[in-house]
Amino acid sequence: MTPGSGDDERRQLLREYREFIRASHPDRGGDPEEFVAGLERFRALIDAAGPPAPFRSGAAAETTVYRRGRLPGRLWRQLTERRRRRNNPRVE
Repeated sequence: MTPGSGDDERRQLLREYREFIRASHPDRGGDPEEFVAGLERFRALIDAAGPPAPFRSGAAAETTVYRRGRLPGRLWRQLTERRRRRNNPRVE
């Protein structure tokens, strides 16, 4: 058994669970008794599959940093915030 096969099985099971919910939810015209029985069955299968694998560090943990905006926009926000604080001081 490969190290990631349990995760793949769990993902497949969750995918089938979501598909079942979309297809047979009572709000979408499904039978309520069949829906409850299916939920119990899927939840038992998910619990039997065990907890998800822990988060792996390394390549999977890469972080992307986004800029908060262009410099003129950031300066404008800082200036307007400073003016707002100056004109509306806190009452302490």
